[in-house]
Amino acid sequence: MVGREVVVTKAARARAWLNEAAATLLAPLDRFQSDPKARDLSLFYLFLSIQECIDLAAHWVADEGWAEPDDAGSAFDVLADRSVIDRDTATALRAAAGLRNRIAHGYALLDYERVHREAQGGVPALRKFLVSITEAAGV
Repeated sequence: MVGREVVVTKAARARAWLNEAAATLLAPLDRFQSDPKARDLSLFYLFLSIQECIDLAAHWVADEGWAEPDDAGSAFDVLADRSVIDRDTATALRAAAGLRNRIAHGYALLDYERVHREAQGGVPALRKFLVSITEAAGV
């Protein structure tokens, strides 16, 4: 199993960045869109949080010696297959990995209404993942 210290460290970073992102992402759409600097910073923090969750999932899978995931999103499927997290959380985190890719590869091309809409379910799913993974690690 992944080391408890790895879980504690990565989960704490992911939570901190997610909390920073959520302040803007979960605001009403007009407020989210009205301040481009705050919007873009919140997306950067969201990117960091999602990446930390992906890293945590990948560490867990590798340390257990389970089959290597096909991509970042499928690491969450492996955790669900092994009952570390539930299937709904895995599905939501797979979608979050896709959002992370869109943020990484195209700020100028992002549909901010879509990102805002996805954040309404994505932020709680990321929080649920962090609770589930720390509980599974006995932290």
